[in-house]
Amino acid sequence: MKISSALLVILCLGLGACTTPMPVETGYPLTYQQKMQSAHHWDVMAIDVANWVHDALIGPSPEPGEDPAIAAQDDRPIITLYVQQPRYESSADVAFHNLLTTHLVERGFAITTNPSVGYPVSYDMQVVTDRLPETTRHEVILNVSVMNAESYLIRYSNIYYVGDKSQYIAMQPSASRIIEVVGP
Repeated sequence: MKISSALLVILCLGLGACTTPMPVETGYPLTYQQKMQSAHHWDVMAIDVANWVHDALIGPSPEPGEDPAIAAQDDRPIITLYVQQPRYESSADVAFHNLLTTHLVERGFAITTNPSVGYPVSYDMQVVTDRLPETTRHEVILNVSVMNAESYLIRYSNIYYVGDKSQYIAMQPSASRIIEVVGP
């Protein structure tokens, strides 16, 4: 009887060694996300994009404290961009368009209003809403593209947290109506 008990223990241990444990669920490591709380933060986001476009197309952005207009006057090429109007007419899109245009000019880009001249710069802001049991979180995914014909020349994406509901509302497209015009 002792032998069969010992054999049973060894058999159980052997079978236990053959099984693979199931993966244990874990969260992602702690990361930080920028929070949009005021119009100034939209400006910071536009500065981030303008610096990124400058670095990607021309070279490193001016050092902190260096006048961007003076830095743009060196031997670097002048690149013409056409900043496309926002797809949706939300107040956030319009504000971001104006701020981005300003910061691109400050970095030495020639900005045209003619869509057939220069590299087209387009962007979109996708609002993501997570409804968690204890709260509702709003985030925006910003995608910026500079095109060359039908190819992406450069592409930028970033995610920002929108904590204030009024900021979230400012990102919603304006209500629009389709009016059918019927002629004689």
